Amino acid sequence: MSEKSIWKPFWSFHIQNTEQWIGEMEKKGYTLTRFQPKLSHFTFTEEAPSHETFAISFDRSRQHPLPNALKVDGWEVVNKHGKWAVYGNARQKEEVKTSIVRDNLEARNSKIVTFWWIFFIYIIFSIALQAGLLLPVYLSGDSFTVTRIESPMWFLTYIIFAGQFVVTLIGIYSLITLQRESKRLSEEDAQSQILVHNEDKPTTLSVERQNKFKFGWMYAPDKLERWLEEKEQLGWHLTHIRKGGFKFQFEKSDTKLYAYSVLFEGRADRNAHAFHGEAGWERVYVSGMSWQQWSVWRQAYSEGKEKPEINDDPESKQRAAMRVAKIHTLMFAPIIFLFGFNFFSFMLPDALEQGYFSISGIERFNTTVYPFIMFLFLINILRAWAYYFRVRGQ
Repeated sequence: MSEKSIWKPFWSFHIQNTEQWIGEMEKKGYTLTRFQPKLSHFTFTEEAPSHETFAISFDRSRQHPLPNALKVDGWEVVNKHGKWAVYGNARQKEEVKTSIVRDNLEARNSKIVTFWWIFFIYIIFSIALQAGLLLPVYLSGDSFTVTRIESPMWFLTYIIFAGQFVVTLIGIYSLITLQRESKRLSEEDAQSQILVHNEDKPTTLSVERQNKFKFGWMYAPDKLERWLEEKEQLGWHLTHIRKGGFKFQFEKSDTKLYAYSVLFEGRADRNAHAFHGEAGWERVYVSGMSWQQWSVWRQAYSEGKEKPEINDDPESKQRAAMRVAKIHTLMFAPIIFLFGFNFFSFMLPDALEQGYFSISGIERFNTTVYPFIMFLFLINILRAWAYYFRVRGQ
């Protein structure tokens, strides 16, 4: 009985492909007998095939429970190791009625994506900080001399640089691959993410339509809710929110009462979306990012009845609003610090000393634009915190 060991790097970034690959190995007469996820190592033994369909799951509890419904449908554990497990089913994929839950796997992928985004933001911030420190020197008219000193540990310097380059490539690959994997794992149809696809419908001249742009609503989602509800009361029914969430399309209709709710979920949660749908809420919009997802929901109600709320727990509302304030503060505060350091340390003193119209054109441009950028990001932070305090005060 022969064995075959295969190293498959980044297999967890391609779950469906890995499942299909295990199935192909099974058809060739090789059954998976050993599974080492961290080492990306798969061991197959030459045996008669016993499964047609495979599924891989990730469980933080390491228990890998198999509900009775899955057992009845023919699923069984083929191999497991730590948080990972491979399930097999003797039926063809088309005949299988149930599926392995992917929620923990999607949560894991979302955390990996978040880690790499933080890594790249740090790299960009470091480069921008160094460039900001050196830029005034290069823009000044003073002459200077650059001296290059060879490092006594030059080989170590090159090794570290090569390591950083490899890590950066892995990060780029991870972000791109996991973004695609998130789309492949999603069981929802693309049309369910948008309530109505106006571009797919023939234009009817008898229906009056209007487009409105709403920028920065994620810093004050409660104001967006009120604005959409007022539009409905004025007879303008929301039919579509463009990708990106800035362009809103309305259609003239009868006046109706709708309760709108804008949710910041942090990461995609299909179970929560299914729960809201079962409770009678219609999902109008969901952002494309799985690690920082916004969604817009609505529900019609009648005159005289209490306005429905998708979340009536004050504490959870405050926690969600706090997350909105914190994440935008963490995003924009470093930018304000970087621009403020350059502006108050170099640009403003030069402009005051030499005169605004005596400095070069690029220096005048930076001296004018930097305060505007700092003000813009500061306003966004203040709007996010104002939203939190409004929620807390309710």
